[in-house]
Amino acid sequence: MSIVSDYDVLVVGGGILGLASAYYIKLYNRELSVAIVEKEKDVGQGNTARSVGGYRQGIFTSRVNQVLAETSVQHLREADASGEARLGMNEVGYLIVMDRDRYAKVADIVRNFVETGKAELIEPRKLSEYLALNTNFEGDEEAEMLGIGNVVYGLFAPKCGYLDVEKVVGLYKKRCVDHGVEFILGKQVEKIVLEPVQPLGIPNEPRAWQKAKVAGVLLNGEKITSRFTVVAAGSWCPELLDPIGVDCFVKPKKRQLFVITASGELENLLNTVWADGRRLPMIFFPNGAYVVPRHREKSFWVSLTDEIGRKFSLDNEPEPSYFYENVYPPIVKYFPQFANARPSAMWAGNYSMNYLDGNPLVFKFLNCLVVTGASGSGVMKSDAVGRIAEAALFDKPYAVLHGGVKFDVSILGIEDRKVDREYFIL
Repeated sequence: MSIVSDYDVLVVGGGILGLASAYYIKLYNRELSVAIVEKEKDVGQGNTARSVGGYRQGIFTSRVNQVLAETSVQHLREADASGEARLGMNEVGYLIVMDRDRYAKVADIVRNFVETGKAELIEPRKLSEYLALNTNFEGDEEAEMLGIGNVVYGLFAPKCGYLDVEKVVGLYKKRCVDHGVEFILGKQVEKIVLEPVQPLGIPNEPRAWQKAKVAGVLLNGEKITSRFTVVAAGSWCPELLDPIGVDCFVKPKKRQLFVITASGELENLLNTVWADGRRLPMIFFPNGAYVVPRHREKSFWVSLTDEIGRKFSLDNEPEPSYFYENVYPPIVKYFPQFANARPSAMWAGNYSMNYLDGNPLVFKFLNCLVVTGASGSGVMKSDAVGRIAEAALFDKPYAVLHGGVKFDVSILGIEDRKVDREYFIL
């Protein structure tokens, strides 16, 4: 086994959280050598590339997620406005459709959104008038079979939308390159290497009674050593951490997207202009189905976030039957314009799901930092998580987020974790 290279900090995973973490580690510690290891041919080509790219201005039930998203989205807005990067930010808004059960779970938080001006509640009658959305399913046996109940409110948040994820990846990649972060691409980490802090030269080190450290990683039989290792491999984190007995509290959950070309009635729906001259928003239904209007591409991205019955696995193969059997039936109930719609393209990826509370996890063991648990909203929290990762790696009590917001690093850790449960995992 030969040593390829040595780094002060080795970041495993070139998705958006790995990129942001590497950038801030290098930005605030310029004397350190930092490298990113990524199994794909380029960074941002894993699950990050399969993201819808939605962003929300603090529309989370967890106050911690609110802060992470608000500061990150504002950072991206300013990067876009300054010309540093053109991120394709389309502020069409989020419309979260609520039946009685969904509203009952989040009523207090929804009222807070409205009182603070982040969102407004729209009556079912107006949703039908503005968007031609079906909201009343009384006497509809098929809707009852599908578990679809009457809509009681639509929560509309205007400072939300979607962006070009590839451009966000490009922004952080360029920042990393400009500051001297190195890239090791097209090589998959086989395992994390543990070694004794004080080797004795005996077989099978480190033994249980020896103080251990993470010495680096193994790549195709070759070892890359590092003083610090950051595991930011998203859904692959359990694959790397389980073998060394570290629980990252994350499971990979498959998510799929289907593209529907907007023609005929769907083109009319796509071109809807509603309250205050707004374009059709991203719409999220109570059963997990959602519709994302892609105005520039004249299409819709549609899907449904299933839970029970969907096994935990690393699976990137889209299932055409999933669209016809699961996505299509509820969507066509809300929007009859989708009748007979067929996908023209489809793809799948994996959320790194934290089922404990739906907030990211940033915690340290030995000389290794784990950054994971984005639960489907990593892009919109990436800047804040990257800053927190830098602070946590070097045992700083606080990170300073965009806009000067001071954030207690222990909040996203394990021992002193202090977060609300997230109910808006969309």
